[in-house]
Amino acid sequence: MAREVNVFHSGWRATGTSVSVPQYESTYRLVWVDDAGVRHEASRLVRFPNVLSGIPARRLREYVDTILLNEARILAGIDPDQ
Repeated sequence: MAREVNVFHSGWRATGTSVSVPQYESTYRLVWVDDAGVRHEASRLVRFPNVLSGIPARRLREYVDTILLNEARILAGIDPDQ
């Protein structure tokens, strides 16, 4: 694995191209205790890529940036393909 990696990002631009991707779904059961010590539980069915349409652009860009950077590192041979 590389010791030092410099990343230069050129930004986002719309290509105008749409692609078809398979749909996946998963159910998540979430259990947590809030700051007041109250226990909560919720179940959510999440479908990909459908869930992407409800994510605010700022947060979606952050998530996708992470995915794309990880893939760029693998494709460049910096990190192993796991």
